[in-house]
Amino acid sequence: KVYYFLKLKGEELKKFNQAKFDYYKKVNSFGAIIVAVTSIFYFISDCQIVGAFSWNTLLPRTFIILPLILYIFITKKTNNYKIVVSLTYLLAHGIMWCTIWAIVYLPDKSHAQEGFIIMHLMFVVFSFAASFRLSVFFHSMIIFNILSSHLFNHYERVDIMLSLGIPCVMGTIVLQIVMSLAFKDHYNTKKELMQMSTVDFLTKAYNRNILNTLIEKDSYRFVSSLGEKVQLLLVDIDFFKVINDVHGHAAGDLVLKSTAHTIKSNIRKDDIFIRYGGEEFLIIMPRTERAEAKQIAERVRVAVENTENEVQKITISGGLSSYQDNYKDAIERADLALYRSKQEGRNKISVETSVT
Repeated sequence: KVYYFLKLKGEELKKFNQAKFDYYKKVNSFGAIIVAVTSIFYFISDCQIVGAFSWNTLLPRTFIILPLILYIFITKKTNNYKIVVSLTYLLAHGIMWCTIWAIVYLPDKSHAQEGFIIMHLMFVVFSFAASFRLSVFFHSMIIFNILSSHLFNHYERVDIMLSLGIPCVMGTIVLQIVMSLAFKDHYNTKKELMQMSTVDFLTKAYNRNILNTLIEKDSYRFVSSLGEKVQLLLVDIDFFKVINDVHGHAAGDLVLKSTAHTIKSNIRKDDIFIRYGGEEFLIIMPRTERAEAKQIAERVRVAVENTENEVQKITISGGLSSYQDNYKDAIERADLALYRSKQEGRNKISVETSVT
């Protein structure tokens, strides 16, 4: 595969491409706007070639304003690298076709080859934020643009355009590989730092810092990717203080690791497992109905009860709540349900009473 040298594929490759786009996003967006606006000033060179005010090329040169406005509007609505980068390249091809349109009216078409070299430089700028495949595909389309427009513009030296253009495309492919390798170091370092700051060293569960990535900025709402139906399960190891007092803190750590491993083994892949406090764990279940969450919670409780460790028999108590636009409120309701489980004898999962 193209990305074999990066050893990335599937979801990890998508994350890498998105991170690369996020890093170079300003280069991509500002570059697109600057290039589109400055391309209008090629009208001056049209006037120089014509030797008078070039009325015929005024519309082709200014037409790019409409796609640019549409580009700005759409890209403000999304941060998906595939959408934004594809739109950026389409805008770039729009600039090229506006130039081809203007060339139709020029008496001297010999300067087209210089203009198309400038187009290659434009595509190099956009390659910074692009994935390898998108960059290669859209940049290679320049050759198609030249050959197809030659059918009606009849360039004097189309052979030179190709001999100059094809190495530019090949050079951009090599540049993409070099940039991807360079960014991979940054990507891995950032990922390691993120893991250090969000993963609990002892239990390997997430710590509470992970909530910062799950909450919308300046809000108590979960990010939309978790779905509309989100269930929260807060569990606590029963009589954990006694374990520390009787067997020592090393034994307590062993119990924490064993319990965390059991819980993680009995929840789903997409569930988010967090060490919320000392012996307290939070499981966030995205896109989950209440009935399914109750089954998962009970499966976790039974699994912990039946798991043997080197210290003593362990049980957990839990509280289950449904998220309703405020994650703090949902955690508080889960905590109240957890408290009820402890009051009613422990080793039990209780469901919040405020929501049926």
